[in-house]
Amino acid sequence: MGDQKDRKLTRRDFVKVTALGVGATTLFAGLDPRLAMAKLPKKWDQEADVVIVGAGGAGLAAAVQVSSQKKSVILLEKMPTYGGSSLICGGALAFAGTDMQASENVKDSNELFYKDLMKVGENQNVPSLVKAYVDNQLETYEWLKKAGVKFLKLGIYSGMSVPRSHQVVPADLLKILNDAAKAHGVKFMMETAASRLVVDEKTGKVRGVQAARGGKTVFYGAKKGVILTSGGFSLNKDLLAKFVPPMAFSKAMVGRGCNGDGLKMAWATGADIKDMPYIKATFGFDLEAQTIKDDFALLFYQGAIIVNKDGKRFVNESISYKLVGDAALVQKDAMGFQIYDAAIRKAGESDPFGRTASLEGKGRIQSAATLKELAQKIGVSADALEATVREYNAGVDKGIDAFGRKTLVAAYGKPGKIEQAPYYAFPSTAYILGTYGGILINEKAQVVDIFGQTIPGLYAAGEITGGVHGAAYMTGTAFGKALIFGRLAAKTVLAQK
Repeated sequence: MGDQKDRKLTRRDFVKVTALGVGATTLFAGLDPRLAMAKLPKKWDQEADVVIVGAGGAGLAAAVQVSSQKKSVILLEKMPTYGGSSLICGGALAFAGTDMQASENVKDSNELFYKDLMKVGENQNVPSLVKAYVDNQLETYEWLKKAGVKFLKLGIYSGMSVPRSHQVVPADLLKILNDAAKAHGVKFMMETAASRLVVDEKTGKVRGVQAARGGKTVFYGAKKGVILTSGGFSLNKDLLAKFVPPMAFSKAMVGRGCNGDGLKMAWATGADIKDMPYIKATFGFDLEAQTIKDDFALLFYQGAIIVNKDGKRFVNESISYKLVGDAALVQKDAMGFQIYDAAIRKAGESDPFGRTASLEGKGRIQSAATLKELAQKIGVSADALEATVREYNAGVDKGIDAFGRKTLVAAYGKPGKIEQAPYYAFPSTAYILGTYGGILINEKAQVVDIFGQTIPGLYAAGEITGGVHGAAYMTGTAFGKALIFGRLAAKTVLAQK
């Protein structure tokens, strides 16, 4: 009898139940279940075809896509400026089959891209979402190029078997989208903090958004649907502690608005979640990093090794920098030294994430003529460091070492010996750059509830969503996911009658 009742519980029932204070919303500290969703107001303060919550990469892409089809858009952003975490990201976008790859004789395909994404995600990603990313990525690349986005350089990073990281200047890309949205008539409501979704209790359909603006409560109606693009929850220690307790102690470098507001709003309507246990920090940051551009270097993908304060390696350096981050955070003082030589330093100069001039200028990298002298400068055992490098070099001769390393990054590149003086040490740690797990959506960017049904009128894209990455992360797929699924959400909303 109990099972039969559970099967008959509908989305409409769930809305009614959670409105009474029973359900998943009680998981969130400080969220009063009685106020989890807003009721339909007698009159909307403003109304548009689509209401978008969050003006980062996903929100701007969605706004441009909707407004270009001559549909009205209200874009809510609680901060005074647009951009969110997209504005301060590293600027890598993962695409396959591009003209840039062709010009450098890089052979890539949707099939290889899909295979790499599933592999780095340890097959924990949702296949249909990975396929949606792959199927729509090349069109998004061309869309961006047509809009005027300049792609600067092709590179290979975490999780890639071939070079497919297409470098952009995030601020330039976002300005292009912002200007296009304004030109199409998108109504930007800055310093407007969304707080609740407005749900029709009779149908369970999301009809709009309740927000705070200028000290007042305002209601924005959506004729076709609401798209949540409000980012992650890296700055919400309570939510981090609920899902991945170790990350509650990690530093974060994200947009100032990443407190999980949209996640809680969606959860209150019954939205499911995905990939929460896999939220990880990214290794490669200076111990007191302020920016990605000046305080981040991935010398280990050029051939550096990583040692702890005992002078010993603790990880295969070719794996995802998220997994390297996991390994580093459990070392003494949650850090490791990237150890490399003159040849590796030179190789890094041609890579946006391998350049060290800024860090050297600030005295964050130590150098010495010998490994013994370097060990003394960084306070580790000289005998241990020399032995570690000697064992690593022997592994290079054999083609594989004790940690299983046989490539530079993922399945690409051949490591070289660390033997050309001077030698360098970059003390590094892991920072959260985004939560990557979140609301479960389907391949059309429709939000899926805990019963596997789509929530009428609700869509999501970008960091607020889960399912694309799985257990780990390929460089360029977070920013890529925002732009690709922002457009997908918009297309799906526009297709609704």
